[in-house]
Amino acid sequence: MKKIVLALIVVLMGTIAVNAQPRRANMSPEQILKLRVDRLDKALTLTEEQKAEITKIYSEEMESVEKDNAAFNKRGEKPDEATIKARKEHAKAKREATDAKIEALLTPEQVAKYAQMKQRTGQRPDRRDHHDRKASRPDKAPKQGQCCNDCKDGCKKEK
Repeated sequence: MKKIVLALIVVLMGTIAVNAQPRRANMSPEQILKLRVDRLDKALTLTEEQKAEITKIYSEEMESVEKDNAAFNKRGEKPDEATIKARKEHAKAKREATDAKIEALLTPEQVAKYAQMKQRTGQRPDRRDHHDRKASRPDKAPKQGQCCNDCKDGCKKEK
């Protein structure tokens, strides 16, 4: 009986811990904006003026992204590769412009920390790529020259 109660407590604690994590899908744009600014403030120790300006920059970016998404998303149409590539390039240019605006507000020490933050986020593996996931586990990785057999239409890495 004690083991069952203990197991239920462990499961309950795990469920609470998972649900305590903030999920962007359940957050309003204002909450997402506050989260982004708070993360920057925690990492860079921003002044009140910097927080206000960065909040303004991020809110403008979010409005622009919403307009772009509405323009790119046409109901019932599947975008072709050229459209997808153009959209990615457009989004990248917007992110770089936002980064440049933010860096202009920061002190040299904050700029250095901000660059480190951006570098770390750029080092994350693409979570959608199952090859990277398997490469982190050598026992599951395919041998050189072989496909992992998880690809639906053949291995895209091999082509």
